[in-house]
Amino acid sequence: MKIQELKKELGISNKEIAGFFGLTPISYANSSAKKRYESALCYFYAFVKGKAGGQKENKTRADVD
Repeated sequence: MKIQELKKELGISNKEIAGFFGLTPISYANSSAKKRYESALCYFYAFVKGKAGGQKENKTRADVD
């Protein structure tokens, strides 16, 4: 899943994502780690979604990007 899909599915904004990581929206937007934050968030969401559905997903990080 890509970050745009996740944001649309959950109805979240960059401001909310920044808050998840304890950053201001400007710090998040300019962060050199922004792609890593987004990747981690997508990976975590896929993991939780799979667990909630009672299914184990065999995805690698490359599948999430």
